[in-house]
Amino acid sequence: MVTTDRPSFDPPRAQNLISLKTAAALVEVDPRTIKNWIKSGDLQGFRVKGRMWRIDREELLGLARPVAPKPTGGAA
Repeated sequence: MVTTDRPSFDPPRAQNLISLKTAAALVEVDPRTIKNWIKSGDLQGFRVKGRMWRIDREELLGLARPVAPKPTGGAA
């Protein structure tokens, strides 16, 4: 029986993976922000050939969703 130390996960389909630069442009943030989201665990990143990052497009869009403004208590 073969065991690994890696956690099991469902890898996204290859066509759903986008580059770090494309991901940043898609949600209009700096590429460093995408890296920070990966570091903090908010977003899963995949390394390709050791250096290139790939991001699951659907996961990114789920993270960067619109937020409704808070209602104000007074007149504008």
